[in-house]
Amino acid sequence: MEKAVFLGNPILDNMMTSLIALGAEVWSNRRRMKVVEALLAEKGVTNAMIEKYMPTSEEEAEWHKDRDRFIDLTYAPLLREGDLPVSAAFQRKNKSAFRT
Repeated sequence: MEKAVFLGNPILDNMMTSLIALGAEVWSNRRRMKVVEALLAEKGVTNAMIEKYMPTSEEEAEWHKDRDRFIDLTYAPLLREGDLPVSAAFQRKNKSAFRT
């Protein structure tokens, strides 16, 4: 969705891209969690067992990589520049206000 156009404003389009990616990630994780919770309940794994779990250092490192991927997917669009800086677009619309 690098060049997706939703609202015609590059900044708002970047926000929409980020919002859509975030929503997709949240929903897919919620759905997957429902499956995992159902399977765990069938096998006798309790919420208390899950809360007490301590990850290994290898798991922590892998989780950090996954977190960074998630952040990049959902928030990187907010860092993209539009075709025209906002200040330049504003100046073009209001060029008479900037003449001396």
